Amino acid sequence: MSQERLGAANGNKQQLSLRERSKLGKAERIRAAAEQLLSQRSIDQITTREVAELAGIGEATLFRYIGSKRELLMMVYGDQMDDILTNIEREDAVLASSGSMRRDDGQAYCDRIYSVYRARCEFYRRNPDNAALYMREGFQVGSATGARNIAQGDRSIRMVGAILAEGQSHGALIATVDPYLVAQNCHGIFIHEVDRTPVRGFTPETIWDRTSARLSVQLSPLVITAG
Repeated sequence: MSQERLGAANGNKQQLSLRERSKLGKAERIRAAAEQLLSQRSIDQITTREVAELAGIGEATLFRYIGSKRELLMMVYGDQMDDILTNIEREDAVLASSGSMRRDDGQAYCDRIYSVYRARCEFYRRNPDNAALYMREGFQVGSATGARNIAQGDRSIRMVGAILAEGQSHGALIATVDPYLVAQNCHGIFIHEVDRTPVRGFTPETIWDRTSARLSVQLSPLVITAG
């Protein structure tokens, strides 16, 4: 069974046959087992036998639902990242529509962008090995599971670009730059910091310090100072 079907919405179980409900129940248990184990260890330290045992099924049955152990990581982390992005967008929409934000304050738009990548850095810090593996899957040409990762990156870029464009429309940010090119640079900074953290021997706990400093170099010059 493909990752998409394994992670599909439950729907109305009352309308499903007994066999279909059984399959759906197993898929749900597999996902829950994978999520629990991946919250504790890296994917390389987990065996498919462990996942199967925790899900209450045989290992052979597990492989009727997934093609490889890597699919478990892509499914669990893909779902979690979708949830994080939805939450980021929801919180930003509340802030943008509130009366507490000054439309002519360029720094306020930058702060909204910092919030996007602070949340993504926090997600990385939970389990750096798994998060890095998930991100790198998006760089595998022809990877079906990597396509979801790419779409999530594009989602972040669109959000950041829209925030920048909004700031430009209110005269708070310099309007002579393409907001979506800046957004791509911001996302590239985050990806680069994830990728170089283990290579350079940095501790994952410092990723936001490093990312925010580089984002500031991109964003601060765009702010129009009043007066």
